Amino acid sequence: MAKAKSKAKYGLPTPLILLILLTINAAVVPLLLTRYHSLGTISWLQLTPYAFYLLSLPLSWLWFHFLKFKGDPIIPAIVLTLAGLGIVMQYRMADATAPDTWSFTWLAYPIGLFSFLGITALLNKNRLSAMAKGNINWLAYLTALAVIIAMALLGRRYRGGIYMPGNINPSEIIKPLLIIFLAGFLAKRNKAFSTAVAGLPTPRLGSLLLLLTVWVVPMIIILFLKDLGLLILLNAVLVTMLYVVSRRKGYLVLGSVAVVALAVAAMTLSPHARTRLEIWQNPFSDPTGKGWQLLQSLSAMYSGGMWGSGIGAGAPQTVPIAASDFVYAAWAEEVGFFGCALLLLLLATLFIRSWRASTTATLPFAMLLGTGTTAALAFQTILNIAGVTKALPLTGIPLPFISHGGSSLVATMIMAGLLTAISEK
Repeated sequence: MAKAKSKAKYGLPTPLILLILLTINAAVVPLLLTRYHSLGTISWLQLTPYAFYLLSLPLSWLWFHFLKFKGDPIIPAIVLTLAGLGIVMQYRMADATAPDTWSFTWLAYPIGLFSFLGITALLNKNRLSAMAKGNINWLAYLTALAVIIAMALLGRRYRGGIYMPGNINPSEIIKPLLIIFLAGFLAKRNKAFSTAVAGLPTPRLGSLLLLLTVWVVPMIIILFLKDLGLLILLNAVLVTMLYVVSRRKGYLVLGSVAVVALAVAAMTLSPHARTRLEIWQNPFSDPTGKGWQLLQSLSAMYSGGMWGSGIGAGAPQTVPIAASDFVYAAWAEEVGFFGCALLLLLLATLFIRSWRASTTATLPFAMLLGTGTTAALAFQTILNIAGVTKALPLTGIPLPFISHGGSSLVATMIMAGLLTAISEK
């Protein structure tokens, strides 16, 4: 009896995987049948994302049992559920707009899945300890800096974002790289950033100047690239990690003021950001032009009501770029208030459990890596949904797991792999 109880402590619960499978199938199969009925055929390429997802569930179940995973099983279960909902929405957007809108998804999801599973296998406690003692943080920093410079020199601007050849959005991979850098940097200098006088943080001057010097360089380039969303996100993560390493609330207060001041300054200097601020303040100032997207988004969410029009029964094509930045509006229209509440509950549960697992990690590097990654995903969610609902100005930040974009999905799955690995005690 004791032996059976011991066996149940690792891996992913089978009923949970079956529930995820049934939930995603209930949404995807009707969309595929509707598409077949309207077109008379479905190509193998159009079935590929769904086929990969179906294979990923038993593969993940076998993988975590093979590894004898003893971390928090809810974290990978929610990750797989959210990834499935993302595929549902991309099928829905393809049906509403163009057949090839989501064509990169067939490649992005397998890459993201194998990255997710690979990281959970590779990052055990010994390897995390070795990473903390080594210079991987500086390697991550230099890689991120090289990517940012490449964006400035070789990138092309499209819909407010910077893209490299192959429609790759390099800004997505910058997030985990700079979080790894901050985790390694702060873990080695936790005492230097923990001192305070009269409740105000007074970090050692040498450590503070070094951090500011290396941090300002990529931030200036990002500001030059006019990527306000990424700029705000990364600095919010920095403030969070400074608080975690020091437990000084002064970092939260002073850091929050600094981030808001940075956002205001960026909006003042950037005409593009200033336009977004003006549209946020009054979208009716240009209702058929620059305010059209936000107004259509609000209209779509309002029409969804409590229960929504049903998946496949809405009109997401009326919202410009609904598949990426405004996917939450399309989701709200078709599943309503309760569907949105379910999505937010899944995301909140993922963030809460990831934060709890990270803050109880024994290694300072793992604790900082986990809390920084959790903060990045949480802030990204807040910035996206707040922008779509007009609570904040638009930033162009995608919704994790759900928004269309191969680069975003791969980077998000990498960060989810980090959180899953850190949850294992």
